[in-house]
Amino acid sequence: MFQLIYVSSAARPLSDDDLNKILDKSRSNNRQKEVTGLLLHVDQGFLQVLEGPREAVLAIFAHIEQDLRHTGLRVLAQQETQERLFTDWSMGFDRLDPASPRTAGIFEVTQEAINTILAPEKAKELAVLLHNFYRINAGRFAA
Repeated sequence: MFQLIYVSSAARPLSDDDLNKILDKSRSNNRQKEVTGLLLHVDQGFLQVLEGPREAVLAIFAHIEQDLRHTGLRVLAQQETQERLFTDWSMGFDRLDPASPRTAGIFEVTQEAINTILAPEKAKELAVLLHNFYRINAGRFAA
């Protein structure tokens, strides 16, 4: 199992309709390729986790790298992993609110990742936070 975590900024402000189109396409593509993950939208930035067969994850990421809706794309972690973190989500989604206690820890680390170079130990901390977030909210954002 291969996992890739990246951050990027939106090249322009995205509407709810824009985000829904991205999610619909991602979910369809990911199901076909047996890829799961999570997409977080943070102040016009993104953090995404993709996991699945190495070749499928890298093919999806190659497509993302060419997507003109992203700027400043930066890989935080690429690693082999023993198990999926997001088993039931072809692409879970949430918008992070810095004022919400539910997402405050994830917001802080995600903002750091978007704005600076995230140290490897912080990338692992982020993966743990995201996994815990997933376990708590598994039914809420499933798709």
